[in-house]
Amino acid sequence: MRPVVRASESDNQLLFLPGVFNETLALLFDAHQYFQSRGADEQASLAAAERPIYATEMTRVTMRLTSVMAWIMVRRAINAGRIEEEKAAQDYRLDGTEICLEDAQKELEQMPYYLSYLSDRSRSLYERVWRLDQLAYKTVN
Repeated sequence: MRPVVRASESDNQLLFLPGVFNETLALLFDAHQYFQSRGADEQASLAAAERPIYATEMTRVTMRLTSVMAWIMVRRAINAGRIEEEKAAQDYRLDGTEICLEDAQKELEQMPYYLSYLSDRSRSLYERVWRLDQLAYKTVN
């Protein structure tokens, strides 16, 4: 999906991405439903040594999704004129990059399928938004 841009500004000025917003919201609801309905039982069924891995990945999924949603809300506020682009560049960048971009594929092979599924989807989404963040603030290497 192409970002919406203001005609009077640079083509790199991202505003609001409805597809990314909808995907994030759907994934947030999906993760919430999973963790509320099956998460505790699936975590309890794991060996004691695997439970911290499950909890860590559950936290990572949550962090990715909340960071992405916060970033989208900042982009909306910029579009609405409530936050200046410069202020956003200083104070409202995408959070948690070190943790959220960490590759845990080996650990996920031992986890229940749906946790792995949510982790993969949330990581993919986070990576795309990370690239948009880099583009929006012109820090692409």
